[in-house]
Amino acid sequence: MNEKLIEVKNLKKYYNRGAIKALDGISVDINRGDVMVIIGPSGSGKSTFLRSLNLLEEPSDGEIIFDGVDITKKKAPNAEGKPVKLNIDEHRQKMGMVFQHFNLFPHKTIMENLTLAPIQVKRMAKAAAEEKAMKLLHRVGLADRADAYPIQLSGGQKQRIAIVRALMMEPEVMLFDEPTSALDPEMVGEVLEVMKELAHEGMTMVVVTHEMGFAREVGNRVLFMADGRLLEEGTPEELFGNPQHPRLQDFLSKVL
Repeated sequence: MNEKLIEVKNLKKYYNRGAIKALDGISVDINRGDVMVIIGPSGSGKSTFLRSLNLLEEPSDGEIIFDGVDITKKKAPNAEGKPVKLNIDEHRQKMGMVFQHFNLFPHKTIMENLTLAPIQVKRMAKAAAEEKAMKLLHRVGLADRADAYPIQLSGGQKQRIAIVRALMMEPEVMLFDEPTSALDPEMVGEVLEVMKELAHEGMTMVVVTHEMGFAREVGNRVLFMADGRLLEEGTPEELFGNPQHPRLQDFLSKVL
């Protein structure tokens, strides 16, 4: 029995008084341990959907139930059942986010970038935060770059650091928004390798990507979006091997 981590129900995001439907009624469950890969043409709503999961995008309508709490509501019942103001930052801490562009602080060293949030937000002791950061840097092959500044790193190295920064908060789910699309082709592999390792270790992941090889090899579920709608979902074997929807057939004929 799969345990649901996130339930998305009839999610909508409209702009321009409903003239533009970035998300038009998306419903999907994300289970613990899922590696859910979202594919589709540019402008299909993939990134909007991903950013809605931690309310970086405020949905126009619908529900996002994370760990049993509807985070789209301004208030949620406490242990006694009384409505209290929802602390969205508390929920965001459980969701690691990795963007297209790395968003590292240029004036801070890699170690400072990694330990800032755990020390300030989680009140972790500096020594403990630095020890944890070094373990994770070893894991991604960048232990020797702890004292470097972001400008001294390649794009692939920066993106691996961005993944480590998200892992420092011990998230329940990792959200990746086209994490390799800003990288030079030869750097893509090193970032995908780290993501594959995370997947094999059981990390719940939602990945918006154009990397079809990764979707096929690592994803256990693939979603195809177009025009703000979820048109088809299934295993990689089903979607890539036997696509049903004409839009998906057309899309795959261009990208594979």
